[in-house]
Amino acid sequence: MRSQLYNIAHDTEHVIVFGPSGSGKELVARAIHAMAEQPAGAWIARNAATIPSTLVNAELFGNAKDYPNAGMPARPGLIGAADGGALILDEFAELPELAQASLLRLLDDGTYHRLGEERERRSRMRLIALTNRTPGAVKHDVLARFVHRLTLPMLSARRQDLALILRHMLGGGDIDDDDKRVSPRAVATLATSPLDDNVRGLDRAVRS
Repeated sequence: MRSQLYNIAHDTEHVIVFGPSGSGKELVARAIHAMAEQPAGAWIARNAATIPSTLVNAELFGNAKDYPNAGMPARPGLIGAADGGALILDEFAELPELAQASLLRLLDDGTYHRLGEERERRSRMRLIALTNRTPGAVKHDVLARFVHRLTLPMLSARRQDLALILRHMLGGGDIDDDDKRVSPRAVATLATSPLDDNVRGLDRAVRS
């Protein structure tokens, strides 16, 4: 997977990652961002499921000063804040279809409007969408805008990725048999555990 992530990181197209809860979707997103050829810009992460449906557009696109109420400060929104970097939207498929559709122009050419503004803005951000739902839960025309699509199986089905995941958890560098950062308990867990808890269980083992 490392070579695949490297190739994706050195592209600029948007990415969507499918996988069960705890399978390491955010780790994959962070790896893509960290491996980017150009200096990485802002890293903005938000769980889309926590955004109230009535505030989705305001949270994503921001708003002009005094809009919708007098005294309201101008806000860049998640898209503006992530300009030049990456916007990670976890639980992406939980966005209402209308909210997903509002992202089409942005995904096509990077343009968008803040609420209450007439002038067009442009964001050079890269969207990395994460979801534990199936591709069918994403609006089909929105899904078509994601050139890169990754599907992560349960961690127990991809033990070859353990070294890469551990390296990320421990702050980089190679891992060998004498690495003091990995506890004996963690080594035993990796050797015998079914890893049903995916990355979260691995993280607990490493930090125990």
